[in-house]
Amino acid sequence: MGVQGPGESVDKFLRRPIPSHPLAVPPAAGTFGVWQIRRVRESPIGYVLSRNEAGVTVYHCYAHGRDNAGGRPWLRTTDSLNSAVAWMIQNEDELSVLQQQLHPEPDAWPR
Repeated sequence: MGVQGPGESVDKFLRRPIPSHPLAVPPAAGTFGVWQIRRVRESPIGYVLSRNEAGVTVYHCYAHGRDNAGGRPWLRTTDSLNSAVAWMIQNEDELSVLQQQLHPEPDAWPR
């Protein structure tokens, strides 16, 4: 009646739709959790990483490029992949300026 067994919880999790967006490219087809945001392959805008925080899925936006410590600069957290992509597209000019100040990505995106 109000209590779910472990099988019901897992089933509910597995039936969630996989988040997707036409400008969000995962590293491998059919995967989710991290996406490269781009209009064209040659000029990525940034990255989105999904995480479960306190039982809620959030989407962290990161710049394309590495800072002096070797990490991608965190930009913003949103509540959906669509919101993350929309924010990055709306701020593409500013992200391009930031990207010029960063070190290049060490590895190419697989897809």
